[in-house]
Amino acid sequence: MYQLFNLLHRSFFECYGLVEMAIQKNSFVLIDYIIRSKDTGELIDTTIEDVAKKENKWEADRVYEPLLVIVGENRIIQGLEEHIESYGEVGKEFEVEIPPEKAYGVRDSSKVRVLNIRELLKRGIIPEVGKSVEIDGQVGIVKAITGGRVLIDFNHPLAGKTLICRYKVVKVIEDDVEKVKHLLHRRYRRIPIERFNVTIDHSTKAVTIEIPKEILLDRDLQLVKAIVAEEIYKYIGKYDTVIYIDKFEKASKT
Repeated sequence: MYQLFNLLHRSFFECYGLVEMAIQKNSFVLIDYIIRSKDTGELIDTTIEDVAKKENKWEADRVYEPLLVIVGENRIIQGLEEHIESYGEVGKEFEVEIPPEKAYGVRDSSKVRVLNIRELLKRGIIPEVGKSVEIDGQVGIVKAITGGRVLIDFNHPLAGKTLICRYKVVKVIEDDVEKVKHLLHRRYRRIPIERFNVTIDHSTKAVTIEIPKEILLDRDLQLVKAIVAEEIYKYIGKYDTVIYIDKFEKASKT
């Protein structure tokens, strides 16, 4: 009976063009996904290690695990995030077609430029066909070199492509301590999430984070601390203070 109610409930929203908010904004969700090009079927990206290995897309320096998505943060492609917010359910697998305008954008002919090879050499850039180059903060791909002229495409490599995304919401994170741990873990993927020690004092609205010794000397740590604190205030709310503890323990004698 309950399943029938859910089916009728969703049908009502779909029939009248309304959006049923399956997962609210600022929700913390973990997803597994496989993204392919619709035209070629080529694997573009995945969180699943076995899939990456099977299709020769495995990267040795990557950690394969469910991705943290904060709904409304706009860190993933628009079409996928919108589908998660509207239809996502824990444990259910979806396949969604994402057009270029909700993926990596349509191709823009004005972003394809011809530059003199001498100009590139003056910048210390030696162009090679297929090589990526950075010019004035823009990254492009060298498409051709002819008679001292270099054709560079500054469009995103996936611009103009329709994508097919299969995804599953593995978990919706409800616990605030776990949320904070995931905010830290997504910046230090090789540090197991259990290594982040987080406590919350609800009476003082304070979050205390003990930094794992593995990252105490990371040169970007202070910036990460500031960013994570702002994310806690913005996406979790409730808390007014974030305290970091850098603990340097004396090495024990052996």
